Amino acid sequence: METFAANNICTWFGGFDLTTDLSQTTMPIGFDGLDATTFGPLGQRTARSRVAGLEDTSSQVAGFWQAANGLDETAFTSLRGAPQVITHSHDGAEGSPAYFYRAAAFTYQLFGNIGELLPFNLTAQAAKGNGATGVVRGFVLKTLGEVDATGATGTPIELGEVAEGQYLYAALHVTDPGTTVTAVLESDEDDGFASATTRATFGPITTASGVWAARVAGPITDTFYRLRVSALTGAATVACVAGIK
Repeated sequence: METFAANNICTWFGGFDLTTDLSQTTMPIGFDGLDATTFGPLGQRTARSRVAGLEDTSSQVAGFWQAANGLDETAFTSLRGAPQVITHSHDGAEGSPAYFYRAAAFTYQLFGNIGELLPFNLTAQAAKGNGATGVVRGFVLKTLGEVDATGATGTPIELGEVAEGQYLYAALHVTDPGTTVTAVLESDEDDGFASATTRATFGPITTASGVWAARVAGPITDTFYRLRVSALTGAATVACVAGIK
């Protein structure tokens, strides 16, 4: 059994990479436990019965405050801003599991005790704009890094088929768009992508942001997915995740 030390948990929040500012990251995922207990057959009801209700997800991160790198501005403006795409991965590497959803930040706490490193913590919760999606478990197709040319980038990942009743989800984090960047999520039956089909388009993007693609309903029989930069001016820094739910 493979286990991991918590030494490189990645957190991408909209168009900002929080990773190197953090020393603690947790993401509780749960469902409301709805009491479905009824009067049972005579002598047989000895415990309560519950069913899962609505899903709820939040992100609770903490670390060391910075003024000059954009951390404070990002955290402060997110308190009353539109929902942001947030992604967590245990290492952010291509092919690694990733958990992503749309969230709004509701708590930002900063400052601390004399003589100590200045701390901060931020709590984000699944937001109104998230609808019924909740958190999606997928994979990193493109780790956060610079692209300076059009074409396929990252690593093709075998997500599997999207069954009837399921959806394909994808998100793109752009921490630096260069001047402008447009990218597409493609699928194919194998990793050669000889007959690739575009499933989602991101952009054109001109500002640092997180982009949540319109979900695509199954069935989709293709099993492999990749990110391709279709238009680019300058050099951009991007990350892409995708999953099925």
